[in-house]
Amino acid sequence: MAVGVVALGLLIYSTVDCIQTPRHKVRVLPKSAWLPIIILLPLLGAGLWLGFGKARGGNGGGGGRRKGPMAPDDDPEFLRNVEFQRRQAQRREEEARRQAEENRRKREAERRAAEKKQEKKDDDRGAGPND
Repeated sequence: MAVGVVALGLLIYSTVDCIQTPRHKVRVLPKSAWLPIIILLPLLGAGLWLGFGKARGGNGGGGGRRKGPMAPDDDPEFLRNVEFQRRQAQRREEEARRQAEENRRKREAERRAAEKKQEKKDDDRGAGPND
């Protein structure tokens, strides 16, 4: 019974693998020939497919080493773009800080001018007819 379950699992796996494998990765026979072999000779066909039918990469895994970067943080162009965006955000923040400081100074100067004007008005009223 256990051999039957293993054979069925191997048959299903090999059939799905053969169907999903791109044509350029199939060796020895075309896919249309491999499918009947896998289905009609369950253990032998699945074994042949796994051994000879599907091209494997040099490292024994599913394909060779990728030519491009593996992850975004390995991509120099992505890293340059991230750095560019970071610098732009930093410049915007600095400009916003400068603008806020300038506005604060203007309001402070206006407040001082208004206080001086009010003091002068108060002085003018106080130094009136009683002196």
